[in-house]
Amino acid sequence: MIAAHRRDTLRLRDAGIHFRIGRISISVRSELEDVLEDFALLYDSCRGSRTAADRTIHMDVRASKRSALGGKRFAVFGDGEQLFTSRRRDEVLPYLEWGINWRVIATRGEYLQLHAATLAYDGQAVVFAGPSGTGKSTLAAGLLARGWSYLSDEFALVDPDTLHVPPFPKALCIKAGSFDLVERLHLPLWRRRHYVKAFKGPVGYIRAQDVARQAETSPRPIRLVVFPRYAEGGEPRLYPVPRARAAFSLAG
Repeated sequence: MIAAHRRDTLRLRDAGIHFRIGRISISVRSELEDVLEDFALLYDSCRGSRTAADRTIHMDVRASKRSALGGKRFAVFGDGEQLFTSRRRDEVLPYLEWGINWRVIATRGEYLQLHAATLAYDGQAVVFAGPSGTGKSTLAAGLLARGWSYLSDEFALVDPDTLHVPPFPKALCIKAGSFDLVERLHLPLWRRRHYVKAFKGPVGYIRAQDVARQAETSPRPIRLVVFPRYAEGGEPRLYPVPRARAAFSLAG
């Protein structure tokens, strides 16, 4: 299987590989065969053909030539705009993932976009909103292990007319501090190589296709918005937040 993917990546390295993640159409090109191969494996279930109606996000990963002053630099481009650069090859795949999110934010203004992990229970969406480091992805992993369904990790795309959330099943990005927890929950941590995500340190991924029995395919109505806060050693508590306070928190 990996050999077949490698043939695909060599053949399509220049033309790019097309993916459809939920309603978002993405084309990825790279001269770095390992990056293209890893991304194709990470989103194997999302491979598809582009249609004329697609508003496709075009991602490109390039490497500069080695200079006398140092090693290669790697750059991630989204729709022709340079988004990230790095001297570390192990940061390239996480930056590519991050760059796709940036381009979704920039190009899909028809949605209300919330920085949140979103899961569904009993056919209704629960939005876990908050800044980085509050444990959204780890909480999402824990709920997946308990039978919840998956909609998205990095942010929720909310239809402002219906208040439904369509699936955007990006891979869940898990930091090293949660690796042991993910293993205890018997969730499949995908980590073909050593990956580093800037200040977050080592990361791995949970592929949406590996929790396919719990993946949603249709938009779900929002039942609750939850603002998680992690307190080491604390017991789970849930308490109501006034709507006005919730609105200011979401705006923040």
